[in-house]
Amino acid sequence: MEGLGAAASVIAVVDLAAKVGSLCLEYSSAVKSARSDIERLRKHTDSLKITFDGARKLLQDPHGARLETSQKLHETLSDTYSQLDGIAERLEEKLRKGRRAKTMRRMGLRAFGWPFESKDVDKIIENLQRDQDSFAAALQIDQAVLQINQAALQIEQAAEISDINSKIDLTTLPVASNAAFDSHAEEHNARCHPDTRTKLLQQIREWADDPQAENIFWLNGMAGTGKSTISRTAATSFAEDGQLGASFFFKRGEGDRGKAGRVFSTIARQLVHKIPALVPSVREAIDADPDVHKKALRHQFEKLILQPLGSIHLATAIVIVIDALDECDGDEDVKTIIALLAQAKVVRSVRLRIFITSRPELPIRLGFKDVQGKYQGLALHRIPEQVVEQDISTFLAYELARIKKEYNGQVPLGWPGEDDIRTLAQMAVPLFIFAATVCRFVEDKGRSNPAKRLKKVLEYRTATRNSTLDKLDATYLPVLDQLTSGRTDQDKAEVLAEFRNVVGPIVLLAQPLSAPSLAQLLDVELEDIHALLNSLHSVLDTPSEENAPVRLFHLSFRDFLVDPTKRITNEFWINEAKYHKTLAERCIQLIGQCLKQDICDLKVPGKLRSEVNQQTINANLSPVVQYACQYWVHHLKESKYMIEDDDFVHTFLTSYLLHWLEALSLLGRLSDGVLFIRTLLHTAQPNITSNFIEFLKDAEKFIRSHGSIIERAPLQIYGSALVFSPTLSKVREQQWKKRLSFIKSAVGIKDHWDTHQQTLEGHSGYVMTVAFSPDGKMLASGSSDKTIRLWDTATGTHQQTLEGHSDYVMTVAFSPDGKTLASGSSDKTIRLWDTATGTHQQTLEGHSGYVMTVAFSPDGKTLASGSSDKTIRLWDTATGTHQQTLEGHSGYVMTVAFSPDGKTLASGSSDKTIRLWDTATGTHQQTLEGHSDYVMTVAFSPDGKTLASGSDDKTIRLWDTATGTHQQTLEGHSGYVMTVAFSPDGKTLASGSSDKTIRLWDTATGTHQQTLEGHSGYVMTVAFSPDGKTLASGSDDKTIRLWDTATGAHQQTLEGHSDYVRAVAFLPDGKMLASGSDDKTIRLWDTATGTYQQTLEGHSGYVMTVAFSPDGKTLASGSYDKTIRLWDTATGTHQQTLEGHSGYVRAVAFSPDGKTLASGSSDKTIRLWDTATGTHQQTLKGHSDYVKRQSDYVRAVAFSLDGNSGLDASRNLRPLGNALFVDGEWITRSGMNLLWLPPDYRATCTSVYDHALVLGHSSGQVTFFQIDST
Repeated sequence: MEGLGAAASVIAVVDLAAKVGSLCLEYSSAVKSARSDIERLRKHTDSLKITFDGARKLLQDPHGARLETSQKLHETLSDTYSQLDGIAERLEEKLRKGRRAKTMRRMGLRAFGWPFESKDVDKIIENLQRDQDSFAAALQIDQAVLQINQAALQIEQAAEISDINSKIDLTTLPVASNAAFDSHAEEHNARCHPDTRTKLLQQIREWADDPQAENIFWLNGMAGTGKSTISRTAATSFAEDGQLGASFFFKRGEGDRGKAGRVFSTIARQLVHKIPALVPSVREAIDADPDVHKKALRHQFEKLILQPLGSIHLATAIVIVIDALDECDGDEDVKTIIALLAQAKVVRSVRLRIFITSRPELPIRLGFKDVQGKYQGLALHRIPEQVVEQDISTFLAYELARIKKEYNGQVPLGWPGEDDIRTLAQMAVPLFIFAATVCRFVEDKGRSNPAKRLKKVLEYRTATRNSTLDKLDATYLPVLDQLTSGRTDQDKAEVLAEFRNVVGPIVLLAQPLSAPSLAQLLDVELEDIHALLNSLHSVLDTPSEENAPVRLFHLSFRDFLVDPTKRITNEFWINEAKYHKTLAERCIQLIGQCLKQDICDLKVPGKLRSEVNQQTINANLSPVVQYACQYWVHHLKESKYMIEDDDFVHTFLTSYLLHWLEALSLLGRLSDGVLFIRTLLHTAQPNITSNFIEFLKDAEKFIRSHGSIIERAPLQIYGSALVFSPTLSKVREQQWKKRLSFIKSAVGIKDHWDTHQQTLEGHSGYVMTVAFSPDGKMLASGSSDKTIRLWDTATGTHQQTLEGHSDYVMTVAFSPDGKTLASGSSDKTIRLWDTATGTHQQTLEGHSGYVMTVAFSPDGKTLASGSSDKTIRLWDTATGTHQQTLEGHSGYVMTVAFSPDGKTLASGSSDKTIRLWDTATGTHQQTLEGHSDYVMTVAFSPDGKTLASGSDDKTIRLWDTATGTHQQTLEGHSGYVMTVAFSPDGKTLASGSSDKTIRLWDTATGTHQQTLEGHSGYVMTVAFSPDGKTLASGSDDKTIRLWDTATGAHQQTLEGHSDYVRAVAFLPDGKMLASGSDDKTIRLWDTATGTYQQTLEGHSGYVMTVAFSPDGKTLASGSYDKTIRLWDTATGTHQQTLEGHSGYVRAVAFSPDGKTLASGSSDKTIRLWDTATGTHQQTLKGHSDYVKRQSDYVRAVAFSLDGNSGLDASRNLRPLGNALFVDGEWITRSGMNLLWLPPDYRATCTSVYDHALVLGHSSGQVTFFQIDST
């Protein structure tokens, strides 16, 4: 507690009191004989926690510094902490000594002894009460002082609150540029004429004002029916009346306007401007999480919109207008947005209304189907035709009259005439875009007079009688025919070719580009681009600003140009496949010309992407290069091109793969890399094996394995990603020359990709459970950190965190349709979550013990839960109501599973039995007996004929579900079997164990197929992906691992130790390395080649430390067996054993002359030995009993350089100067991160000699690096 302030000390005491209370609860359920003493101690620690927690709140108050008496109670706090720490240590030590420490900690299962007698508990409570009374008295004194100054404090607090509420840095909420209805980009876009759409606009107004109306109004209609014009008009009207809260006009291909990422931050920023009362809540959300705008859509919506609106009260309606939702990229994002907006109905204090327009496309229809009954809908194309025709006539009459006025006498009297207007309106119905395009064409000052242009349009009247596409002919051909009118055949051919070569790519672009960017991408002169665009102002929005993007006025122009049925009849027809291939080729050429290693000149190998500002990225990656990096694969796919060996795609990727991935990382799009590679694989000829296909498969593994660090630190693609890819990886072989210049060599890296695909890190506690979504695209994981995490299985990226449980998340399960996730917790509850939005739907309560397991019935209508209260409960998933309770087990229900037909439920228990139940009646059918220990897991085969059970007796049993007979026993694990799962085809069974391995078994024969190794802790859970190609495993090492089960990838055995490497040390000349391991051996290695030379055996315990003598002739090793051994390094022979320590030997060091050896031990002493004779010279004592846990032993010893200035015993030796150092997950030098270490290569010990760095690993392997000092 030394050096901590009062507030920090109190927090430490509160946390420790809570920990003791939690440990008491664990003992309470298992130790009946001491339950009274346990309960007394638990209640007192709870009382203590309440007292000190109250003190914490006061001390952390802005005026906590004024609590002078409480601030001075360091001695009392230290004494309380020391007592609680001792109690916790005793309780945990007893747990650790149980034969199943981690399983017992997980579930509180086994009966074990209580470490205190009643008189000990009496003394503990007496001492704690004394400290509690002292602190309570001090608080009373301080509270009296506070009361005296209360009035002054309230005035100060009011002033502070006022200041906070009035200020918020809105720049922390990024917005989508030009997304608001009144933005510059929308300024000149049309609004409804006052005499058009009157009934519809009135209907929208009445909906907004109706307190009983649904909170969403969905206006849908096909392309060109005027949806956006209505949106702008409605938004303008609501803004004028003070009711508009925010607006977001989507536009495909317009950067953030075409994506979902910034929709809610944009809306929130507008709402804050509109409603200042929202400032405190939004400010609180930003302060709590400055990156809130980067989180999942659900998190953004809740924190920035839903919760702030719920904190205020408004009498009038607030309207949010969202236009063209169909132009938002990502079908899942669209459905998520709809689902989230539907939840706005829960805000009762504000009448929130959301007006949405879109085309009636499938993802949107599905999204609204999921929120059926929560919205009001209207389809524009179902409005009576005569109403639409009248509105279009009104619009045309107004616009043509305005044009006539502008031309001032250049058109005939009476122009255009009622007949012409009527004809135009009939041609247009139901497309308002026809009327708008005609008016722009007629008005174009670069052409002949308006009367002639209108006459040209009217010539197409017959083409509008049959279909909407024919109406598009009449809309656009009058504009385009002007390009070729009056030209010779040769000129006409040239114009058409120029049109297709420029306009073709423009209409096919995934997002619009400026004229200069188009010129660069298409390799066309900028003047030629401008010349053509000047003729197309009626159909293309060509801005006056040079760097602004060229846009289509309407997507129907693209539909008109690429319609395959018009290939013969439309001379302007664009061959979509041809020009997509052109764009793909030009993108690839541009990337090759512009990209290079370290494109943004970061220089620092470990510089994080988050530390690079957007201006730097934009300065080095121009808009057109950014476009090329992100969309070349899209264009290649759309071109229907089939890749092959040595083609332009193969040549590009073998040369520029790493540069391209670096750029994607800088652009925040690396997660798309795997999807891009998979897309390319799908463009190959089926059933063809080629060098290029093998390269692509290797590239996919490369990105999946290293994506997390490449995404965080882009330059590590040339560092960690290359170094730690298998030596025979095709990407590594081809790209090795591009590694970071300081990396000279790396030895000890595996040769092949193994079945392990990637490691997902993020949980701060044990991973207790994992489950795949039914479509295999999402993985859910539950942890002892009380959270559930959702992951993208393609990239391994974390999508969102679900928070709400107050204790361990023991189990998760997806509903069959994937829309709901159920989670069970040791907080005794089950929670149901919406997987699209991450929102909590409901909590199911009823169990009186931990919820150990949950499972959905195949039809998704029933949820089964098993608990430590020895019961199974069945729940109605629609209503959350409890249906029935199944009783019969005499121990904890550890696992439940439904049969594939949903008629049978299997349950496994700590009573060592499996029970089968009829789900319709809840009756017990039969009991399966045979295991000799807890049944931890059960699973039905896909055909329902076989049940697999895993047990703490280290076996898996297979049972015939029809008869209940035991079929076979699978043996092989050396630890408890914690989890089993069948592959989707039923041919393979996976089992995870406390022996840290996963085993795959042939279910037909029961033979063991392979063992998957890599976890450093118990394997708590396994799950197959729906296609059976990927296996996910979760462990109490806090990680999730994904394994490739389909390929049977080669798993090699690397030469090395068979267990944890504890220590490594270089020979003084650097030519040899010694390593000590938990396998009780020392190994000697040639550092030049990394090859193993010999093994030194003799210790009977872990080898904790090794050191060479200054002359290199002798090696000393210290062990868990409490001895030091001296070895001849030339021959490997054992010379002598030094005995005397009463604890394990943690450190050894030779004096500079080699005559004396110092050893440090967990017995808290240092011993000095004569190396020539092995005799003990003296013992150095000084460490006291007060040193706690990790630091209660001597961890390191070192002599001064002259050997006479003393001996240093310390815990942490930091590098000096330019030395290499391993700092957690990084190899560093001079404080600079150089090389990131993947989980499998994290060091348990290190040694440095000159430019050589050696790492020992928990796997028993040793890795050698040569790293340049420059």
